[in-house]
Amino acid sequence: MSAIARAETARQPVLEMRHISKTFGTIRALHDVSLSVHAGELHALMGENGAGKSTLMKVLSGAYRPDAGGEILIDGMPAATGDPIKARASGVAVIYQELSLAPNLTVAQNIFLGNEPRRFGIVDRDQCTRRAREIIARLG
Repeated sequence: MSAIARAETARQPVLEMRHISKTFGTIRALHDVSLSVHAGELHALMGENGAGKSTLMKVLSGAYRPDAGGEILIDGMPAATGDPIKARASGVAVIYQELSLAPNLTVAQNIFLGNEPRRFGIVDRDQCTRRAREIIARLG
């Protein structure tokens, strides 16, 4: 790869959201939102209640399909929109601010919710518990 090509790749965002809009009936939750994130950057998404922060993250994670005209690129490649499984497969994971995702589940089950370790196609609860303990120990 040439030095020019390497420099161009280094400047390419790992995530781009371009012209994202989302409407719910007559309510426009997002209007022409764009976001670029480069490797190594940290971003904070802030705003008042109702500003569209959660809606934007739900579009990114595939929970919501954006209105026509917007696009999401991951490593420069178009990402499937409106598909949580494909979003996760492309490396997108969202951790919501709620303290308990599912209060009826264990801590281990909440940690791996939607991404449970499996063995022979069945959720491996022992591995789930073991990996959760490792994560908790690492975090202190």
